[in-house]
Amino acid sequence: MKTNRLLSCALALAVTVSALALPASAATAFPDIQSHWAKSYIEEMTDANMFKGYEDGTFKPENKLTTAEALALCARAVGLDENTSAEIADDYKEAVDDVLDGSQSWFYREFAICLAAGILTESNLKSLTQSGALIKPIVKEDLAVYLIRAMQLGPMSERLSSYPMSFDDTASISESAKPSVYLLSVYGIVQGDQNNDFGPDGQVTRAIMATMLSRAIRYMDAHGTDPDLPEYTSYAFQQGVIAATPAEGSGGALILTLNDDLTGATAYSVSLPSGVTIYENNMESTTSALKAGRHARVCLDGRGTAYAVRVSDALEEFEATVNGIDGYDIAITRSGQGEILTMDRFTQVQVGSKTTGDRSIVDADAGYTSAVCKLDDQGHLVAIRLDGGTRTEEGILAGYTKASGTTAASIQVIGFDGVTRTFSVPSGATTTVNSLVSNLNSSYEGDYVSLRVSNDSNAVVTAAVDTVTEYVQGAVKATSYASDVNTITVTNLDTGKATSYDVSKSAVITYNGETTLLRNIKKDYFVTLRLSGGDAALIEAYPGSTVTEGVITERIFSDTDTTVTFVVTQEDDTQVSFKVDLSNPPDIERDEADSTIDKLRTGDSVEVTVRYNEVTRITATSQSANVIGTVDRIIQEKNGYTLEMTLSDGEEVSYTVTSGVSVTQSGKSVNLSSLRPGYKLGLVVSGEQVVSIEIQQAVNSSNKLTGTVIYVSASDKYIYLRCVDEAGNEEIVTVNAPSGTVILDVSTGDSLSLKYLEAGDIIEANGAYDGAEFDATVILRQ
Repeated sequence: MKTNRLLSCALALAVTVSALALPASAATAFPDIQSHWAKSYIEEMTDANMFKGYEDGTFKPENKLTTAEALALCARAVGLDENTSAEIADDYKEAVDDVLDGSQSWFYREFAICLAAGILTESNLKSLTQSGALIKPIVKEDLAVYLIRAMQLGPMSERLSSYPMSFDDTASISESAKPSVYLLSVYGIVQGDQNNDFGPDGQVTRAIMATMLSRAIRYMDAHGTDPDLPEYTSYAFQQGVIAATPAEGSGGALILTLNDDLTGATAYSVSLPSGVTIYENNMESTTSALKAGRHARVCLDGRGTAYAVRVSDALEEFEATVNGIDGYDIAITRSGQGEILTMDRFTQVQVGSKTTGDRSIVDADAGYTSAVCKLDDQGHLVAIRLDGGTRTEEGILAGYTKASGTTAASIQVIGFDGVTRTFSVPSGATTTVNSLVSNLNSSYEGDYVSLRVSNDSNAVVTAAVDTVTEYVQGAVKATSYASDVNTITVTNLDTGKATSYDVSKSAVITYNGETTLLRNIKKDYFVTLRLSGGDAALIEAYPGSTVTEGVITERIFSDTDTTVTFVVTQEDDTQVSFKVDLSNPPDIERDEADSTIDKLRTGDSVEVTVRYNEVTRITATSQSANVIGTVDRIIQEKNGYTLEMTLSDGEEVSYTVTSGVSVTQSGKSVNLSSLRPGYKLGLVVSGEQVVSIEIQQAVNSSNKLTGTVIYVSASDKYIYLRCVDEAGNEEIVTVNAPSGTVILDVSTGDSLSLKYLEAGDIIEANGAYDGAEFDATVILRQ
């Protein structure tokens, strides 16, 4: 955006009809400035086309400037290039026209720049227009305020707490204008007159304006002032709080480490080439500005190389009450005062305790209640954490589980991305069906549902089911185009049947949440169609495969089929459900080795790959145990226990465990005294010290095992048995039933073959453990 200011001004005048004066000859021909004290400044500004003479060939240096004319000149002094100026004029046209209503139309572009560059607010412009001040002569102290803002020093002036001046009439300067006058004085842009007066109420003449403008532009050019308007830049960036003084890298580069503005965690290390430009207060500075605790935004070129760094003092952090959101504007109250904060493209946003992103994740209808805000020294909203409120979740209702005891009801929803998410439904949730108050139940499975979910508890606040509108989810098989109608063919996930649908001419089509065209929807994408009159009125498409990361927090065993559902909790506390058919399990890897479904444990960190709503792969990492083995003997000591164990590689070891060591099972704390011989443990060991213990398998270690059959593989001769361990937790145990295993039906005494055992049968297996699996010799069906 940086450009030559005088050239920029000339270009601006070339495309703007100016009311400052009428065209005349060159500046040197003005007969009325030859002996004027401002002659050099007038010539400089007229040569730059900032001013022009009158038809009679004079300049009239003592003519007064209106506020509108002064603002137009301040806007041109900002130094924006022609393309940016035109874009701003287009963006602000409606706002300016609403205020001016056709008056001062020749200055519309300049007024738009005033709004975009912070010289004026819309409220300022409205007040100037309604009071008539816009067409009246401007006074010197008002010009000082506008000029400082044009120089991009407005935020600096607002932060000043002391501004001593030597003018004899300092007391006559308005308090609100004193910081601006002070800065102009310090930078040599204004001086006292023959009486050492500033003259705050004096009307600004063309000569005074030319002088102040010339000095301001010289200062800005000398200090490399470069306005940084967020909505009119497109560079990539990395930003954060400087963690430490930059370290020296190779080739004269500096390594700048930044901490995340929201979390404080180390986020980036950026290499700054030797020629990188440092800006402070939008003016060129040196690398000495890169001090720990200050905020930095690193500007990156198309190759990802840093070319500039914009530095701010330490961020101002405060808490506020959220009153409402309109577009990118957030109305807040802090310390009893109302404010409007604007989120720009640089603003980092956190919703609740974990979800982070940019302003696009903000939901204007969420009803956020409070915020933690962080502003830089330019007054920009760098980061904001929004708390409270709700968010929208929508999709197809896949399941509903009634409340039981102290456990709340829950709902499973297949999102438009094909991922099934689980939400608790507390008793106080409001539920409607077709806009009528009603209760949720499993009969609505397959219908569309829209939820408002609490950002704090992740529980449903409201649920609205639509049984009237028809939705279809599946994989794209084909798309076709014709002059009269386009079609999309989708393979329904429930039926496996491919059906073609005409696409409505007004259909809304998106991919990954972004509007697109039907021709961009590819084969095998996962889509959700909303049908109207049998035609597709909405097409929401996502990649055919998705990967979800999180921690297994629950396993739900089906009582009616051979499936087990894994509930995975993501970093933002969203719960995603994955149903796995034990008769056709996905590829499973655990701790970098091939594994099976029965080895997955609550607490495992997982990456779950889903293709067309079917789990195809699970990659799991057990909790951070670095020693895994089975307990052989437990000896109680004075200060704890001694565990004698056989490790997974056969090595026999012994560990002393103090009473303060953390012991967990399925993510819950248990007593150290609950450990038993035969338990399979995962230990975190540092040196010879046991730091923590995770019970990975606590099924009774005796030679007898009782449980419910959830899957039988007659060909591979094993059973998945649902058992309850000694701690009361459900586990899946693989029971091997090789040839020769005796299988009896207790009620009849008949001998059975393995293939006659079914899911739901209760059996007693007799035999012995071989590691984590149980080898049966006799199986009794109860």
